[in-house]
Amino acid sequence: MAWIRTVWCSHWIRRILVILLLTTFVGAAAAFAVAPYLPRLVLEGYPAPQWPASGAFARVKGAGNGSDTAIRSDRPVKASLGAMSQNLFGKDGGKALLLHHDGMLKLEHYAGSIDRRTRFNSYSLAKSLVGVLVLRAVTRSLIGGLQDPVGKYLPGIGDPAFRAVPLAAFLHMRSGVVFSESGLRATSVSEVKDIEDLRINPFGPMARLHMKGLGDVASGLRVDPSNTAFSYQNINTAILGAVLEKVYGEGLETVLAKEIWVPAGPEAADWRRHGEELPVTPYCCIYARPRDWLQVALFLMNNGDGHFLRPDLWQAYFGSGLSAAERRKGAYGPHVYHNVLDRAGEPLQGPFTYMFGSRGQVVYMMPEKKLVLVRFGDGIPLLHSTLYGAWRSLPR
Repeated sequence: MAWIRTVWCSHWIRRILVILLLTTFVGAAAAFAVAPYLPRLVLEGYPAPQWPASGAFARVKGAGNGSDTAIRSDRPVKASLGAMSQNLFGKDGGKALLLHHDGMLKLEHYAGSIDRRTRFNSYSLAKSLVGVLVLRAVTRSLIGGLQDPVGKYLPGIGDPAFRAVPLAAFLHMRSGVVFSESGLRATSVSEVKDIEDLRINPFGPMARLHMKGLGDVASGLRVDPSNTAFSYQNINTAILGAVLEKVYGEGLETVLAKEIWVPAGPEAADWRRHGEELPVTPYCCIYARPRDWLQVALFLMNNGDGHFLRPDLWQAYFGSGLSAAERRKGAYGPHVYHNVLDRAGEPLQGPFTYMFGSRGQVVYMMPEKKLVLVRFGDGIPLLHSTLYGAWRSLPR
């Protein structure tokens, strides 16, 4: 009788194993049918913080001379940080810190094996370039104005209410778009942290956008007309990127190269694509050196040759019209952030505009002080203290 029980048990164990295997296979097949990009999503994972990185990329042409001509120094560049800055740099996972002031590079510091050749992931710093390119397109009359409805340039996108939303609303993250899953969008400037994080529903709209591009979600886009509050979502930048490609008739990587990257002086960069032969992801992932971002910031802060942006648009990009209270609270737009240094006893004071990327990539610009600070790392830095500490590090 014992051998009968053994055979019977073995038979049912085999049946259970077969059922489990079949269930797993059917489930995997169904998941792949709904989201064929899943293997690629798993393989790529979260975008790597430094180059090289997995995935598909488009080349952003650079100036090509490798001399960093926009960066000048009248003395050996300081390579060490002051006590305050060194403490912050180590505590917040700093990797690179550069400060350019009054036409000269005054501070350049890297951690460990990092050096000036290291290329970092921009994360959402890319958004600020898309924002300023929209203003450039208006300056060049490729876009009639920021109050133009998005449907004028993308007639096949979303429903009628969506197509009626003005470009300015997307530029300021106030479009009312209904897109991201709960918890994956910031509703105030202070909440904007790791918004590109793909630890979300792999079958949801954000994953589809990231892996297959705007075309895969465009037809289902809609807005809540009653909600024009700030809501930080990558889809806003994706839409602006598509508008730019439409009005320029070229890929966004080519537009960036012609309008900013080459004239500003950086070396060539790599920009993540949604997939092979698909457009680049407008909201994320340009791999470039900190020095490249420094040159871009100087270019924007000086308005290029003085005519890159129409004067009113250049002023808007740097927060003209914001009250002191708005700056202290933190303001957003157009695709950049605005704040102010006003801590009592600190020698550096005044308004600043900054680009911000996930994991704490920050490019600060202070036109009135002729100052640019670039910071890359693996952690979110203290916004104001980073500027204060770097300024204190300069030789007096």
